[in-house]
Order: sequence, then C-alpha cells, then structure tokens
Amino acid sequence: MLPIILAHGYLGFGELGPFSYFNHVADLLAQSGITNVHATAVDPKGSINERATALAKQIRGLVPAGKVHVIAHSMGGLDVRYLVAHANGADMIRTITMLGSPFGGTLAADIAVDPRNILQVDAGRLLATVTEFAAQSVLRWPFQTLTDGHFALQQLQNAISGVRQGDYSGISVYFSRLFTLQDAALRELTTASCRQMFPTDCSDLGGIPCYSYAGVLDPAKVTPLLTVPALVLQAAGQSNDGIVPLVSARLPNHMGTFPTDHFGLVGWSPGDISGCYRQICQTLAGF
Repeated sequence: MLPIILAHGYLGFGELGPFSYFNHVADLLAQSGITNVHATAVDPKGSINERATALAKQIRGLVPAGKVHVIAHSMGGLDVRYLVAHANGADMIRTITMLGSPFGGTLAADIAVDPRNILQVDAGRLLATVTEFAAQSVLRWPFQTLTDGHFALQQLQNAISGVRQGDYSGISVYFSRLFTLQDAALRELTTASCRQMFPTDCSDLGGIPCYSYAGVLDPAKVTPLLTVPALVLQAAGQSNDGIVPLVSARLPNHMGTFPTDHFGLVGWSPGDISGCYRQICQTLAGF
C-alpha cells in the first residue's frame, strides 16, 4: 500500500499536542492494516493556492519519491484538486479520497461573505424549518445549560429568536462569526468561486481516480455550532452535513453518504464512521 496523506480543511490543523484533526482516523486505518499514514498542516485560513503549494512541499518532505494516496476533508479536497490541476500534483498523487469537500461551494460561505445572500432562502420555508426544529424541543437543552460562556450557542439562540420575528440580522452575524470574515479562504468557498474553479466532470484531475464521501444529518442532530447553517441549508432544500450540501460534495465516483455531520466525517462528532474508512481502505487496496 502506498503512503496515505491526510489533508485537513478550513480552520484545521494537522496535530495539536495529543489531538489530531483526523480524530482516531489513523486507528481506523490501522484496523485495515494501513499504518503508513502522515498528517499535513497548511495555513488554516490561507487561499487554495497557498494551501496547495504548502501541501505539495509537505508531501514531498514526508514521501521524497513515488506517489501517495490522499484522504482530504472539506477544503483540503479543494487544495488537492488545485494541486493536481495547476501544479505538479499528478506526479505525486495516485488517488484522492474526498470527505465532505464543497466542490460546488456552500450557501453558508455565500452568506458569510455577503449577508444579503440569506434572501436566496424563502422566508416562509426558513421560518417553517426553524419552527419544526423548535417543536422537537431541541432548542431547550443547550440554551438552558450551555449558553453562558459559549459564544456559538449564544449567537445561535439570538439568531433563531430573530428569525421567528422576521429579523435575519442575527443569522448574518452568526455566519460571519462562524467563518471569521476577511481571511483568504472564505471567498473561495462560495458557490460562485467553487463552480468556476472545479468542473463537475472532474476533467481537471487528468484521470487521477477520485472518490467522494459525504455526510447528511438532520439539523436536530448536528454539532450545535453547525445548527444554524444546517437549518438554512435545509430551508433552501439542500440535504447537508451542517455546512456542506450533499450536491456540492458528490463527485462522479461517489462512494457513500453517511449519517454524520461535517465534523463527524473526521471523527469529531458522535456516530460510527468506521464503515466509511473500511470502505476507503478496500478501495485503496485495489491500487
């Protein structure tokens, strides 16, 4: 088996003390006999070009000769595709496995860049989606126990309360804080930018085998930080993992959609993702 390179997403990291961005993923791969696994770390908020350039250098630093299999999460998948299309990625990459990578962008980034994009979502549908969410009584437990001192949940509470009254400014603030405006990566995650950069037929990959996996989860079950984006995407009619629509993450070789959120694809949310990684290992064993 060729070496495995792990490429993290937006705001991510390689390893931080005892923590790995791909949480326990190395253990899951080891269960299938794959132990030659390397985590990379690029600028968490850099542009795709900057991140891809750094990724190439790290791959060659870790594996000086030959090719590698890349498993990439979220924006990491965009970095890898850019590396293949615009640099020397084809010389070092044998296959690419994408986990929740937004090749068609995400409305969440559109709103973070320009809050007026919230108007793309029908107000009636959004209110109905939020009302259904509230009816499930999911709103009560985090706000009564965790809101104090937790910025994300405070903003979530304010945003949903505002939507009920027809005020979308709270959601705009939430999205802005979620993404951290003005970094180099954000605008490249919008739907317009991604659709311009990445052709749907994957012709930019020059024949390199590329596989996609995605998560889809009800807003009531996603990590609290992702609840508002999940509600907005659902109201827009987009099945999603809390931040990336399924339609955006699917490639022609789509291998599976799992009941987990965006963080769960790399082991940070409750749920069993072992089947996903077993399937990845089985696919890679054919090369």
